[in-house]
Amino acid sequence: MKILKSIRKVPGGLLIVPMILSAIINTFFPNIFQIGNPTTALFTNKSTMVLVGLMLFASGTQFNIRNIVDVIKRTGLLCIGKLIISYFIGILVIKAFGIEGMFGISAVAIIATITSCNPGLYLALVNDYGDEIDAAAFGFLNLIVVPAVPIMILSSASGQGIDAKTIIANLFPFIFGMILGNLDNDFKKLYAPATVILLPFMGICFGSSINIMVALKSGVSGIVLTAIFYLVCLFPLLILDRKVGKRPGYAAIAMSSVAGLSISVPSLAAEMSKVYAPFMDVAMSQIALASIITSVITPMIIKYVIKK
Repeated sequence: MKILKSIRKVPGGLLIVPMILSAIINTFFPNIFQIGNPTTALFTNKSTMVLVGLMLFASGTQFNIRNIVDVIKRTGLLCIGKLIISYFIGILVIKAFGIEGMFGISAVAIIATITSCNPGLYLALVNDYGDEIDAAAFGFLNLIVVPAVPIMILSSASGQGIDAKTIIANLFPFIFGMILGNLDNDFKKLYAPATVILLPFMGICFGSSINIMVALKSGVSGIVLTAIFYLVCLFPLLILDRKVGKRPGYAAIAMSSVAGLSISVPSLAAEMSKVYAPFMDVAMSQIALASIITSVITPMIIKYVIKK
């Protein structure tokens, strides 16, 4: 059976296919892997941070330090662009429509979605279509997709941000791997297959946070939220990548997906302030649907752009 070959035919398939299968299992048999470690740790979201750390380290070993200026130049442009767009759109929504938002979509759902990016899917796509500089951006992306970013916008007055400890914690595995890979080329060879090996497990991990039935409850509003995400995130970043960065736009498209981690933002917002509590359940289902849709549509978009 050519299972792997079939999976590879799907853009980002090494992450997408396991993620969808994991989401289906989590929807209909949510406790099937809750039998104890190591099974529970390996096949649920309990391994998220370990896998992200390993992926950061493995990506670091493949990064040539001589390319660091190019990475900062290329990635910095897109990351800063996304942060600026997310911040101003988020503030605009709150000022214009209040926390109730628009079209039945609350401000917390909109802000959690437009600030989101799935680094795992990004890495899967740039592994297929990008280069090593695009892949090295994985470490930087993990800095801007933490829940602290949407919470910072929602809190506005308190101005919670990403503190220095968070930045160091996200960059350390990548930098450590980069140092080893550049000091000894044998480390680079040793960990070269690691990112490809880890991608399916990241897919399983992300999918185990998604309940398809909960996502479908959002209905049309979840689809509208997805359309808003692409409108305010994909198109501006694509223009920025092509016109300013003088790149084909693969990285900008790969950044345009909603992470399963963003589903946690409404509950965090409700803990921060009770005014967001009434919107929590609906917002979570809307974000979950946006995560599923973008995980399927974004790889299709990048494949279409390449063919064109």
